[in-house]
Amino acid sequence: MTRSSHDTATATPTTADTSGLAALVRELDILIRARYPLIAVSTFEELRFRRLIGAVAQLDRHKAKGLYWWSRTGGLRQAAGPRVGPNDRPVPDTEDPFSVLEHIAAAEQGLYVLCDYGAYLAPFGSEEPQLVRRLRELAWTIKARPVTVLFVGPTFPDLPGLEKEVKRIDLPLPDEAEVGHLLRLQLERLADGAGALGVTLAVDQRTEEQLVQGLLGLTETEIENAVAKAAIAHRGIGPASLPLILEEKRAVIRQSGALTYSHPEPADHLGGYANLRQLLHEAAITFTPAARAYGVEPSKGLLLVGLPGTGKDLVKRIASSILGRPLLDLDFGSVMGEGGGVIGSGAMSIKRALGIATTLKGILGLSEFEKAVGGLQSSNRTDGGETARTIALLLNWMAEQQDVFVVATANDVRQLAPEQLRQGRFGQIVFVDLPSPADRADIFRVHLAKRARDPQSFDLEQLAEAADGFSGAEIEAAVKGGLLDAFM
Repeated sequence: MTRSSHDTATATPTTADTSGLAALVRELDILIRARYPLIAVSTFEELRFRRLIGAVAQLDRHKAKGLYWWSRTGGLRQAAGPRVGPNDRPVPDTEDPFSVLEHIAAAEQGLYVLCDYGAYLAPFGSEEPQLVRRLRELAWTIKARPVTVLFVGPTFPDLPGLEKEVKRIDLPLPDEAEVGHLLRLQLERLADGAGALGVTLAVDQRTEEQLVQGLLGLTETEIENAVAKAAIAHRGIGPASLPLILEEKRAVIRQSGALTYSHPEPADHLGGYANLRQLLHEAAITFTPAARAYGVEPSKGLLLVGLPGTGKDLVKRIASSILGRPLLDLDFGSVMGEGGGVIGSGAMSIKRALGIATTLKGILGLSEFEKAVGGLQSSNRTDGGETARTIALLLNWMAEQQDVFVVATANDVRQLAPEQLRQGRFGQIVFVDLPSPADRADIFRVHLAKRARDPQSFDLEQLAEAADGFSGAEIEAAVKGGLLDAFM
């Protein structure tokens, strides 16, 4: 029977656990040896982090230190190290957030993991000054000793008082290799119980590759849940399981609040704008292995500027079809609204959304980009700089990333600062004007065909002339209205 990945908090990752996890083990090992006193790891996947830090604690140079876990409900417990048996050993009188810091301050060595500790540093959106001060003093105290404190949880507040003491790390979502490993573990478990469960496994190499792509962007637990749900719904795992897994992923992404998983639109649904479609086809080529081997950098994306109703949002869905990548629309308002005003919640939300987009190697849609980044100047006066920090994270990510194609739209480019438009954040800036007569005829053709009407039965040139000055959205509305009038 295959062992669950949650069976032990100190299991060392095997070679099958992917180079990504091995790199994280190396990074934590280096930070601990370099005597970084406080490390904040942002992740929802506490169980996955347990396995990761457990592997670090098992390295010969850290074995003698001992590994300790703290939660508000259970206090401090020693999970690994000298004189620790099969069960965790509790440390009395350490449940309080202050008391555990006092215990750590007196320790000679140890790796201390404090779970969900960030909530106590900034309750109700405001800093807890005594606790912040105590953490600063603790960092100075343990700097000279082999003692490391690691905070793990979905959020850790962005507090100026701890800016220089806390090293921040984001635990990335499982990459392709790790997802493949998790999928194989799940399939082995299902195979072991196939008779009792009444499931059938029909997974060849092609199906496995499709399932891995379908599961990308999910956490380890979400992957396990999606595979289990598909196995129960279809009495097994095979090609027929893929639609259910994709729908489960869409539901998970919707639940995140900041992202919406949008369906692609066929390229021929964009009437006119031949040059824009050509730009998208050229962008798709820059992501091919041949282009990378030749030294061509992947396209950063497009900023589409123009009047409302000119098809800018439709271009995002067309891009998803042409590039063959999932489209994730980012709602910046949800990013800033998440967390109820807790310090750092906006930054955490944007990091999580960008992490999903990067893992999926998708298309990131940013509608009304000028409004999303428009609060930069007033942020220090209105929200203590929270919006400014979140926007800075987004803009820096756009400049540095190379795996995601960004399609941003803007109605009024005058609201954007020059640094927000600089080279490196977008591949090209495209002005989307009102359609030309030929484009208007093409748009009429598209919308008539979508409604089961033969475009050849209509005088498209006359319709295009009558619609002079119309946007694409207004032409669509005219077709809908004409059909309604004809029906009545």
